[in-house]
Amino acid sequence: MMNSSKEDDGWLREGVIWSDCSYNLTSSQDMEEPSSSQQFMDESRFWIQKVMVPFIVGVGVLGNVVTVVVLTRSRMRSSTNVYLTALAVSDLLYLLLVFTLSLEYYPNFHDVTHHVYWQIRPFAQWLTDSASNTSIWLTVSFTVERYIAVCHPMRGKMLCTESRARKVILVVYIACFLSTVTTPFEWIICQSYNGTTVIHYYMDSTKLGVNETYRTAFYWFTSITFILVPFTALGVFNSILIYIVHKSRRQRYQMTQTEQRDNSTQSQENKITVTLIAVVVLFMFCQIPTALILFYTSFQEPLRGSTKDNVLRGLGNIFNFLNAVNAACNFILYCAFSDKYRRTFLTTFFGRCYRPPRRLHSQTSYSTEMTTAGVGSSFRHLSLRSSSSKKGPSSVRYGQRDDSLSAQKSGNSPASDNGRGPTSSVGSFKSRLQNWRSPSLDRHDRSNGVAVNVSTSRYSDESCA
Repeated sequence: MMNSSKEDDGWLREGVIWSDCSYNLTSSQDMEEPSSSQQFMDESRFWIQKVMVPFIVGVGVLGNVVTVVVLTRSRMRSSTNVYLTALAVSDLLYLLLVFTLSLEYYPNFHDVTHHVYWQIRPFAQWLTDSASNTSIWLTVSFTVERYIAVCHPMRGKMLCTESRARKVILVVYIACFLSTVTTPFEWIICQSYNGTTVIHYYMDSTKLGVNETYRTAFYWFTSITFILVPFTALGVFNSILIYIVHKSRRQRYQMTQTEQRDNSTQSQENKITVTLIAVVVLFMFCQIPTALILFYTSFQEPLRGSTKDNVLRGLGNIFNFLNAVNAACNFILYCAFSDKYRRTFLTTFFGRCYRPPRRLHSQTSYSTEMTTAGVGSSFRHLSLRSSSSKKGPSSVRYGQRDDSLSAQKSGNSPASDNGRGPTSSVGSFKSRLQNWRSPSLDRHDRSNGVAVNVSTSRYSDESCA
């Protein structure tokens, strides 16, 4: 055992013996007065780690659990929702681990009674970084998938499948967790003793953690793999998607009511795209500050305990909280932008109280569209039925036509429909045919709106389905 430089920190009693595990970058040379910067770091640590993190973690855990339940319903199955479910799982893991890491800032948590926590602390750090990196690449994955589905729909039918999405998710999870597997080996748990009694636990850097070659290689690998490449891809693909959605909406405003109804599938695709764009925008807003700090420290890392280091640590607390907000708030975006998600959520958790609205088509809109469309065949068919109202119900008239034909085959002459006695079946059939083809009846039916009334009843069953 040997005395460490940490004996000079002031919060240790004289005579405390330290284990030989201190390889950190702390230096007593060129230390600036840390009073104001230290106060900023301590206050940000208190309000972020002890007040705001527990609240946002509680909200985020609840929201992500709800998201997993909703998106795994049978009616919500799609390749995009497979990605969003995996994103919710990684965000849930990240939030739980962030709360675990924040426990070290609570009073007396360095005591010997919490030795189990300190044994798993380096691995919690590794899993936290891995979950964050996984969320980054899952966001890139569903953004690329949405680009393929929107810009290349024919290829999208082959590439954007649930099975392929699961394979991509598995690769992302494995790659992100393996890429930071060396993190636990950067830290070692040290113990402070009062005689032979352990009184304090703390984390310190190992020789690997302070190795310049390793630090430089790891920082550049992290900066390129989890910052530069994914953020560039998100910026490019998101810009394309925003342009396409804007163009589609502008074209939709110029469509007639009939064309908008026929283009309902494209409208639904746009809603999905808008939801994913909102997720990506929130992601970039919350992640970019942390990325900038990581870039800065990759080029210039200040001495631990200096004013610059304290300021960066204070800002790091704030920016890490933004990452937690990003992991917690996707549920709110889904509820705000996706009607289908809201309905499924209400049906799943409030099924006894919630009744989904029935999708009924407007009778007036269908009547107007059919009248202005001028579909001759439909009107001729409907006018045949309406013209029979002069002499009786349409069902009787059609039934009489069938009776006359059957009577012709059997050699019997049925009574005519005008009550004047038996006539030739062929003659009665020709007379009815002439009445059916009468153009005046067609005009009469259109003007009286008989065809419109029949068309309404024709669509009523379909709208209620």
